[in-house]
Amino acid sequence: MNDQNIVGERRTYSDVANTHDHSFAQLILPLQGTLFINTTIHQLELNESRLFFLPPQCQHTFYARDTNEFLVLDIPSFMLSGEEGTQIQNGLSLQLDERWNAIRLLILSEINASIAHSNLTPLFHHAYILLQREYMPRSLQFIHANFHQSIELKQLANLEGYNLTYYCKWFKQRTGMTPKTYLQTLRLQKAKELLMDSDRSILQIAQQVGYEHHSSLTRLFQQHENITPIGYRQQIRMLEKEKQKFG
Repeated sequence: MNDQNIVGERRTYSDVANTHDHSFAQLILPLQGTLFINTTIHQLELNESRLFFLPPQCQHTFYARDTNEFLVLDIPSFMLSGEEGTQIQNGLSLQLDERWNAIRLLILSEINASIAHSNLTPLFHHAYILLQREYMPRSLQFIHANFHQSIELKQLANLEGYNLTYYCKWFKQRTGMTPKTYLQTLRLQKAKELLMDSDRSILQIAQQVGYEHHSSLTRLFQQHENITPIGYRQQIRMLEKEKQKFG
């Protein structure tokens, strides 16, 4: 595969068992039939009801016994980021629900309609967010769902069943950050998205991401980005205009 771009294809599999691994990840979405996949911890019958994410360097055996067709994305390893990406060591199998059915349809449409497949990367990024959320421990899921509210450290520790001291150590080992820094980073990212995609005031955005006063958001931006929220919005929109002008 191309080491820089996602490859998306409709593929069929034979009844000959094949065992290997590869440097790229795969997202395998069923269209029809059954694919048998075995890893160190998985023994799957992948049919119309389930999908499978296979991480890089994960040895696996696969074969089929009936007429089959699968939608497969080959994903370069550099596109996998975050702690959850490094932790899905042996793959992740999920129910093919309405969200994934919609993603499958969009990917299929892109593959059928385009030779360049330029929209596969943003589609995969959306899918990867869902994969990461499925793997997230309960306390991280809680932070992502409630970042705009006041969150107590004890509340997070209780979700994992740990005491405060151990939870803080566990959290730092897992994410590379303290819970406070993780929450600040998440709020900063959400604020950036709102600054780019909306015309809300700085106070409105601050309150939407969990701060009572706009000055708190301003301090966060100056600390991490060395710029004010207003300056960030102006900078991003200027770059966007330049891109449209020359692109």
